[in-house]
Amino acid sequence: MVTTLPIDPFLAGIARTLRDRRMLVLVAPPGAGKTTRVPPALLAAGILASGTFWVLQPRRVAARAAARRMASELGEPVGERAGYQVRDDGARSARTRVLVVTEGILTRRLLEDPSLPGIAGVMLDEFHERSRHADLALAMLREVRATLRPDLLLLVASATLDPDPVAAFLSDARGPAPVVHVPGRPFPVEVRHADDADPRPLEARVAAAVRTALSEGPRGDVLVFLPGAFEIRRAREAVESMGEALDVRVLHGDLPGAAQDAALAPATAGRLRVILATNVAETSLTIEGVSTVVDSGLARTLRFDPRSGLDRLVLGRIPRASADQRAGRAGRLGPGLALRLYSRHEERGLRPYEEPELLRTDLASPLLDVLLWTARDPALFAWFERPPAASVSLALQLLRRLGAVEEGSFRPTPLGARMAALPVHPRLAALVLAGAERGHLREAATLAALVEERDVLSASRVFGSGTPDVDHASDLLLRLDLLDEAERSGLSRSRLSSLGLDPGAALAVLRLRDLLLRRFPPESHASRPPEADLLRLVLAAYPDRIARRRRPAGAEAILAGGTPLVFDPRCPVRSAGLVAVIETSASTSGPDRIRLASAVEREWLDALPGERVRTETERSWDAVAGRVLALQRVVYDGLVLSESEIPAPLDEGTAHLLIEAARVDLQRALDPGPGVGRLRARVSFLRRAMPELGIPPLDDEALLDLLPALAAGRRRLAQLRETPLEPLLRSRLGARALRQLDEHAPDVLAVPSGRDAPLRYDDDGPPVLAVKLQELFGLAATPRVAGGRVCVLLHLLSPAGRPVQVTSDLSSFWSTTYPAVRRELRGRYPKHPWPEDPWSAPPRRGTTRSGR
Repeated sequence: MVTTLPIDPFLAGIARTLRDRRMLVLVAPPGAGKTTRVPPALLAAGILASGTFWVLQPRRVAARAAARRMASELGEPVGERAGYQVRDDGARSARTRVLVVTEGILTRRLLEDPSLPGIAGVMLDEFHERSRHADLALAMLREVRATLRPDLLLLVASATLDPDPVAAFLSDARGPAPVVHVPGRPFPVEVRHADDADPRPLEARVAAAVRTALSEGPRGDVLVFLPGAFEIRRAREAVESMGEALDVRVLHGDLPGAAQDAALAPATAGRLRVILATNVAETSLTIEGVSTVVDSGLARTLRFDPRSGLDRLVLGRIPRASADQRAGRAGRLGPGLALRLYSRHEERGLRPYEEPELLRTDLASPLLDVLLWTARDPALFAWFERPPAASVSLALQLLRRLGAVEEGSFRPTPLGARMAALPVHPRLAALVLAGAERGHLREAATLAALVEERDVLSASRVFGSGTPDVDHASDLLLRLDLLDEAERSGLSRSRLSSLGLDPGAALAVLRLRDLLLRRFPPESHASRPPEADLLRLVLAAYPDRIARRRRPAGAEAILAGGTPLVFDPRCPVRSAGLVAVIETSASTSGPDRIRLASAVEREWLDALPGERVRTETERSWDAVAGRVLALQRVVYDGLVLSESEIPAPLDEGTAHLLIEAARVDLQRALDPGPGVGRLRARVSFLRRAMPELGIPPLDDEALLDLLPALAAGRRRLAQLRETPLEPLLRSRLGARALRQLDEHAPDVLAVPSGRDAPLRYDDDGPPVLAVKLQELFGLAATPRVAGGRVCVLLHLLSPAGRPVQVTSDLSSFWSTTYPAVRRELRGRYPKHPWPEDPWSAPPRRGTTRSGR
């Protein structure tokens, strides 16, 4: 006899609404019957035509259970009108009209053919869990209904959902989607809390709560919510050691399908069941006979882990909505009891709802699906709730690195489409596809499964707390070796344990490996490929997570991008200089620790797409040596792979540093020499005396302007000083200015003795002509320069070259001062002429006897 459920009176109205509006939001508490009663009712109402109605479930165990329940109520074996399809299992036939599937299967179907031929409608069940697949499916199905399939039925169902945002999101010309609320039929549930501080281990508190349930609770089975398989195993040992005649069952996602189904089977006659379950039992499953719930208040939820670049199950507190649903499991058959292993104070700190997966998990997989759907900027996609832009950007960057999306666009590559078809993260899909291409599919699938599933090494096998004695090339290859040995030995639990492998985790890895292998044509399995080939497969998944040891065999490392890391002492990859970092763990002090790594050879990086390996030259100035130094670095994503000192290239970069150093101290950098000084002084004088000529300046700025030409092809200041400057400065002046300079500011003046006497130009004042006064006999007036505007300043010297008089008026000197000078010096220098009349005396350069 079919049990009456709270939703039954609403089924006819649900069918009518769907026939009219083709969409509906249904809110019904756990146990109301929404999953198992609505699809058969739509089938019976005839609104599915000849199509199939798909029901999306977030968990495999719930999908199988829902299909079996519907088949049982239809009086048929599963796989007839009601069937299911999950990742690694299925029961369906040509007669199947209601198909319960896990969420990724619908995403793949939408990407293959958005028109969904043969599908009459879709029900997104347990939407309140806000899985990324459900959020994507909602957005894609809305677009399908608006463009390709307005006839498609769309039903969004949930136990605790606020229906208004979903109804508004699905709005059409007639307004928001209709909403139907179905009240539950819960019996009262007494809720008890733990004391504020209970220091006992979780398994001990679970055993104590089960004992309380048996002695004080209503007659019925006990459902215990625990965060994971590890806690379930510990709790099972504790409960079974109580000595009670109990039928202890376990239920979690890592179990094979048959084991999950067995956990839901009725109890052995005369014994009460204690079902130790994860949150798979919160909403989707109906577990008959439960009257007491023990709630640990804990769950593991997917969160992006930057330490691994993948999503990881993270232990944390459940939200208040989950706590209420767990407690409600005790009140389905009659008054129940909920024993919460946390205090009222802790309960008040619970967040109301679980955060949507798209806001807390890695977006590489869903973003690849979106890009395959739209091939355009994901900002234009109509998300139900838009994920953070920074997370989208990081995911897009990774997809391009993996070769899944074209550089500079949003268009997925053919490789990206193949990645999306595999039930693993795109990183691991890249690994598997690389293995398939290179003939190492089996090993690649195993390596991917080792990363995707929880660690196969038991806690005691991870080298205890000490340092491993053997150096390995890769943590993953170590685990691959152990799995291979276990398979050769028959995979018995005892053998797995003796090898230090966690039996449950190892079997889960092998199941995923086999699932991946089924996606490819069979290949003949040759002998184990060389180690280097397998290491390169791992590199294909982690091209963005390359780290280099700071010292050979040292513990410190640096990740591409600059993040410091340190190798965990238990990591067996002890000597590899370059590694792909598969996973890190947080440290209480100091950098994160590399927990899992895989060796990388330098030349392998050259073969990766994107030409990430670059040779860079860094120049610096050595002030002591007065030269440009150069370091040549080979760099991958900013990570220095090698460096060596080289002669600085004779290019613009080197010249720039040399110029900047010369600017700081021009006097040290350049050697003007006397000729340059005289030339600059003459130009300076003429610019003051005859500005109208427009003579270009030869000041320090002019010297600075010469530096580019001087520095070209040079590395050292000494090379600048060796370069003659005068030709460059003369070239700067030009022929016209040089002619004017020679005419108006000559370098020498011809004196009456016939000698060209040098003129000295100072910064201020007239030019100076230092000459023995005998050489000026017969010269009446002071020489002039600058077109006659400036008299030179005469420094009249004795025959010994000592100053006798400084004057700019030679005529006055001859008239007034010369006689006194003659009387004073004639006796001192008798060999030199001292005529009484200097005006008419012939000029002399030497003594009287010399005649010069």
